[in-house]
Amino acid sequence: MDPFSNRDKDVFLITCEKMIDRGALMSRYSRTRELDLRNLWDKEFAGVEDRAEKFYERVFLEYGDESVAELATAQVGIQNVSNVLSKVLEESRLGLSYLEKSSRYVSYREKRNGRYLFLEADRAGIPERFRSRYEEFNNSLFELYSTVFSGVTKYIKESNPFEETKFYLPDGKEAKPGEEDITEEVMRKAYDSSVRSRALDETRFLLPASTLTNVGISGNARAFSHLLERLRVSGLNEADILYDELLAELKLSFPRLIENVENPHGLENVNYLKGMKNFVPVSPDVSTASFSNVVKLVGWEEDETVLNKVVSAYHFERTGGDYESLKSYFSSLAISNKKEIIDKIASLRRNRRNKLDRSFEHVNYSYEVNTNFGAFRDLQRHRSLTIQRKPLSTRYGYDVPPIISKIEDLSKEYHRAVKESNKLFNEIYSEDPRSAQYVVLFAHKHPSILTINLRELVYLTELRSTPQAHFDLRHISREMVRLVKQVNPSVGGVFRFLNERDEELGRLRAELRKEIKLKNA
Repeated sequence: MDPFSNRDKDVFLITCEKMIDRGALMSRYSRTRELDLRNLWDKEFAGVEDRAEKFYERVFLEYGDESVAELATAQVGIQNVSNVLSKVLEESRLGLSYLEKSSRYVSYREKRNGRYLFLEADRAGIPERFRSRYEEFNNSLFELYSTVFSGVTKYIKESNPFEETKFYLPDGKEAKPGEEDITEEVMRKAYDSSVRSRALDETRFLLPASTLTNVGISGNARAFSHLLERLRVSGLNEADILYDELLAELKLSFPRLIENVENPHGLENVNYLKGMKNFVPVSPDVSTASFSNVVKLVGWEEDETVLNKVVSAYHFERTGGDYESLKSYFSSLAISNKKEIIDKIASLRRNRRNKLDRSFEHVNYSYEVNTNFGAFRDLQRHRSLTIQRKPLSTRYGYDVPPIISKIEDLSKEYHRAVKESNKLFNEIYSEDPRSAQYVVLFAHKHPSILTINLRELVYLTELRSTPQAHFDLRHISREMVRLVKQVNPSVGGVFRFLNERDEELGRLRAELRKEIKLKNA
């Protein structure tokens, strides 16, 4: 089989069987006089055993050029890891892409091989004397999860009977049986799916951080090296085990590139990261610390400064002026004139998928977000965010989802489970703070600080305020925008597609669209 999709065009796929061969071949673009990479393959690679491995070894030895490691990629499936570790895996912002099993659409009521889906005590590193209680605690949680799911589902159906539910098409037109290829069966399936999703949104608060998940990771060798370093410094027993397992698999794809994490240079960097992880230069008095607000804006710039930055950067790309001259010119204009410019730029957008210009990336906001761990997991997926977070803990309070709070018997059981989580956490914490994280619930507050540019903020808040988004993310998105509008009212108009409407069956429209497509497929 030819390693290229074609031999006669300037655009072609490189389809070598080994990913490391593809990366090595692409890296030759920077240091070859050969006009056609395909000819270079025929001359230097074809039929030469371990050619790519030897090439990478020489590049590292002669040039120390780690950037070539970004040209070798792999797709890795990592299964049955906890939600403690999956958040460590997903902290990279560049070089790796992730897909994770969703707690919003996948139920955790079933057992596998006689066990609910939570991490074994020994793999989590739970101290010996707490392991039986850890097992009992998790089993009771998953039993309660099933009970609560059934109770919440019943409540949703009684509050939103199918017969009284209105269905809408994507264009906003009300959908009725017999119109637009819509049948009652299609509507019933959409209804059942949206009820199920809404029930899972409530019930996931009871899941412990020990809950098992699957993560698919696609990325380059350099980013995988950094991921391995993070596993080495996390201090989690589970991470130490995964480090050995992941390293062994990655060596099959690019041995020369990944082994650098264990050479003297790599070990030196791991030691540096370990030292920094636990280094606290000052012990501040934080006796007055408060985590009551879900969202606090803690960093921003003055309104006119924001306007000057955006309009100057926007015109820099499109006119002949240098940045300082443009900034001087626009600084002299009235705020109302600059706001009009911003509004004109924003008006070009026809839907939320039309992203703002990059000039809006020159403005940044910093927030302290004290939402529950379940909601944090959704926030972390936005790679443009700069996020720093505290270790998982039960000490910052917890959230109670709205429907559970209305059902008296379920609410009592919910609070009892939270109380038991807090008790077990404190006992394990006194002996091993890191493994104590596994008994924290998705409901518990997980304080973080995040910095985001204005362009990404518009994208995030418009996406996460849609009806199908989780209700916590809708609230966080709206609060983020409200706080920005308070300090920078002149750019408030750029949030053109922020959704302010709440629907209990938020996924109903999306599910109807899906079922119609499936019926017509």
